[in-house]
Amino acid sequence: MKYDELLSEAGYSQRAIDEVRQGKLYYGGSLDAASDKELSVKLAFHVDAKLENVAGLFMRYPKKKEFDDAVIALGMIAEDGGDGSLEDFAGVKLDPNSDVMDKLYHDAKAGSDLNLSTEEINKFKQLDKKASHEQIEQCLRQAGISSYARGKKDFSVGQELKHQLEVAPILKKKAPVFWKYVLDYPDSKPDVSIESFFWVNSLIDDKPTIALVHRLGMPHDQGYVYMERHFYLSRSHNCLQGIGAALPAEDGGTAVFYATRTSTDQ
Repeated sequence: MKYDELLSEAGYSQRAIDEVRQGKLYYGGSLDAASDKELSVKLAFHVDAKLENVAGLFMRYPKKKEFDDAVIALGMIAEDGGDGSLEDFAGVKLDPNSDVMDKLYHDAKAGSDLNLSTEEINKFKQLDKKASHEQIEQCLRQAGISSYARGKKDFSVGQELKHQLEVAPILKKKAPVFWKYVLDYPDSKPDVSIESFFWVNSLIDDKPTIALVHRLGMPHDQGYVYMERHFYLSRSHNCLQGIGAALPAEDGGTAVFYATRTSTDQ
């Protein structure tokens, strides 16, 4: 898999490819939309890091809090393997602006500013209006991963993420083994693949927003391919899926291509 060839198929001009090699971050516009709910972006850039460090940096040491001012807190899930437990979510807090968030959850309904299933909405309705902020947080930590209630038709994150992959021709063509793995997950797992899970609390529209994140990656054709999925968000947007490829550059650094698709009702 050659970097020039990959970027060319992604719609980058030779001039853009040359500028990326010189260290410029290049915005490549949007992807062909997978649905009318989608916002997308594709980026290409060069980093002064060896390719062999990519897996560790991407999979095991998420640095979001260091470069994203919106990130309030972050915690690994099942960091040592296994299924994880509710203790992994002990750091999940609906802060800052707790009063605003308490009211949102007390008044939760289908199609509101929250991503909740019908069953979860009913659980919050059963809470007394005088329920404490801690009780609301505890109820949120126990929420499952179900379709979001949207009035007439629920929204399935799983179906949306799968559809985004089905319309991703470059990944299917350039890394078919990885494409099948992420499409069939958890089946079809290659022996060389690794994965990690974590939660992130970010401030979006001045409101704390919880995301559950799944990362998968594997070596491929002298490079590395990886994916990040936000398979649950407490509010703001529906889900996010980012696909990337890292390839060795002539100067000893690493050339990176990354594209994301964000599903939103806004």
